[in-house]
Amino acid sequence: MLSIAVCDDNKLFREKLDEHLASFAFDRGITCEIEPFSDGKDLLKSVSKGVLFDIIFLDIEMEHMDGLEAAREIRKHDKAALIIYCSSHSEYAIEAYQVRPFQFLVKPFNPLLLEKYFDEAVQEVLADDFYFRYNKDKQSHKVPLRDILYFESKLKKIDIVLADEVISFREKLAQIEKSLAESKVEFWRTHQSLLVNRRHICRITFSEIEMSNGAILPISENRRKYIREKYLDKVANSMIE
Repeated sequence: MLSIAVCDDNKLFREKLDEHLASFAFDRGITCEIEPFSDGKDLLKSVSKGVLFDIIFLDIEMEHMDGLEAAREIRKHDKAALIIYCSSHSEYAIEAYQVRPFQFLVKPFNPLLLEKYFDEAVQEVLADDFYFRYNKDKQSHKVPLRDILYFESKLKKIDIVLADEVISFREKLAQIEKSLAESKVEFWRTHQSLLVNRRHICRITFSEIEMSNGAILPISENRRKYIREKYLDKVANSMIE
């Protein structure tokens, strides 16, 4: 699911932009959640609580916190969000580029140009397989795949185990495994309840795996041959490389 924030103190502009974005997403078969904000402070408050957006449409001129200041603060929490500035003054473009915007949209916007920017942003987001995206408490979240040690299924919930944190949410492990099949970061199903990040495996024995955080995880009997073959194949390839 694509998570988009639209931050502008002009209610009519927000609604019009929301309408166009929802239409673009629908036409492309993309599940999209669009959250409106009337001020940079409200957007920043949401981001600082851990809510991450794939794309942020951000007005520059707002009363309490302008878009440039908001973007600088947002970048402290999220360096990956694609920011598309919206302003009726193109002279802000140079200053705006100090906080790495994806595009600059001049008001009143051209729907064809907006559609072009939307498609470019979606391609950028979908091409980036470095994040695992999940929904929790009716909000969209993401975490870098490289930081995930393993997924563990527990009582109809999934634990995402990081080096210093465990995140729990509702999902099926089989669905997660399927969604990660084409990722550049390899995850191995070592057990019915475990999906582990190969890059965080420190040691493999006949029946166990030791992870980078010291955790010892079991390898189910019916997966031992499969895991051993994958591990040996990786070792052989790394020696060739």
